[in-house]
Amino acid sequence: MKKVLIIFMALATFAVNAQNKNSEKRENRKELKANLTPEQKADLKTKKMTLALDLNTSQQQKLKQLILKTENDKTETRQNRKEMTSLQKYETKSAGLDRQIALKKEMKEILTTEQLTKWEFHQSHIRNRMKDKKDTERKDRN
Repeated sequence: MKKVLIIFMALATFAVNAQNKNSEKRENRKELKANLTPEQKADLKTKKMTLALDLNTSQQQKLKQLILKTENDKTETRQNRKEMTSLQKYETKSAGLDRQIALKKEMKEILTTEQLTKWEFHQSHIRNRMKDKKDTERKDRN
């Protein structure tokens, strides 16, 4: 019985340590992203999209300019949502959706139909992951 208890305690210790390391990695990743300039973020996103969509050089240049513009817009519009009124939240959300529509329109001009299909699939996958993450966070809070 003592041996079983010792083994159980050892396994529990390993499990707790493993979970702490994952949260530390997540925090480090967030800090790294926060410290990047909009130009660096645009460069990294362009490279990721080049790998995923097999972009040519002209597409890369156009896409980098587009992403840089959107990254600069993000930094300007970020505010503390808790301090916003409902009207300000509505206007912010509406402006964000307008930017998404404009981004999609410009992406249609830059990418081929096959690349655009891949990009849209990837975007929907990201949205679903973010939604699932928010849902689990809400469940954890309650």
